[in-house]
Amino acid sequence: MNFDDRLYLSVTSKRTCRLLEMSKLDLVSISITVYLSYVLVRVGHPYAHLYFNIPFKQSETDNGHHNHLKIGNCSNFQFLRTNWDSFTWNYEGVELERIKNAGIVFGKLLRHLKTFLNIRKPVQCSFRTVPVGLIPQLDCNYVYDRIEIRHRGAENMTPEDLTFLLGQLKIKQLDLNVKVPVGGYKYQRNPENKCLIQKLIIRNHIWVDFSELPAAKLIAIKKRISFHQMNTILKSWVAGSNRDMEIGDFELGKKTDRKIIFSGIGTHATQLTESERETFLEFVCPYPHLRRGVVAVDIIRENDGTRATVFEAKDVDDPHRKMFVMVWSEENLRRVGRDVD
Repeated sequence: MNFDDRLYLSVTSKRTCRLLEMSKLDLVSISITVYLSYVLVRVGHPYAHLYFNIPFKQSETDNGHHNHLKIGNCSNFQFLRTNWDSFTWNYEGVELERIKNAGIVFGKLLRHLKTFLNIRKPVQCSFRTVPVGLIPQLDCNYVYDRIEIRHRGAENMTPEDLTFLLGQLKIKQLDLNVKVPVGGYKYQRNPENKCLIQKLIIRNHIWVDFSELPAAKLIAIKKRISFHQMNTILKSWVAGSNRDMEIGDFELGKKTDRKIIFSGIGTHATQLTESERETFLEFVCPYPHLRRGVVAVDIIRENDGTRATVFEAKDVDDPHRKMFVMVWSEENLRRVGRDVD
């Protein structure tokens, strides 16, 4: 029995699968792409790929701000098999008042795939839009290689979805271009949550509380921040906040005012050697023209004496400045070639 036949059989008849004692199949990859009109789930096998299309239409009850899936009230999977490698959810003949959001079907599909597939590689997700309720359906047991939410302008996201995304999922790289349409909203992380994100790229920071950044080891804010916001980040780190950040990458303006940036912060001559500084900068910024005119100073966290080096750099072809932060964690010290006892 071919892979696609076994998958189709698992969707249409779980009882038959149990009778045939079908074992779990090894899955090479899984990717999730949320387009403007449908969700595409692609699963990969060494010899084939299968696609699940979950279409959604815009709800008239939501003023056009979010997309919703129109489905029946049946509780079981009912896929239309259009060809050997494609399955489309059947949502015909359903009244408007029985619309369910896309996350319901999406969550059922992911849970079903998990019951008969061994996930051997990380999951990748790309969002062109953010349907309400879809993000909380992502499986917290997966390790996501990359989740990307960026398509032209910033996408609207509810506070609940943003909180789930930043606090519940294990993600190697999260690329966010989102905004929260709630006046004055600032994301507040749960201090009890562990740091689950390796690299966080923020392209719109209107929702960011600079005194308590989201939990991530590497944080890159790609939209220019003010000198006062940079000061808040550094001052909060010195005071004991922003503890999960080990590397920071921030965009400044055409000029820098070091008096504002380091206001209320004690600075010290850096204890990194020139070779160590260059090694770190090559890692965090691989383009030599962005590492000219570098100035580095050290700051020290008050409660435990942890040291961090703050770099200011400029692009020779661009007047805008960048600022990098390297916390002296064991991983970073090994990265620059220093022995760690």
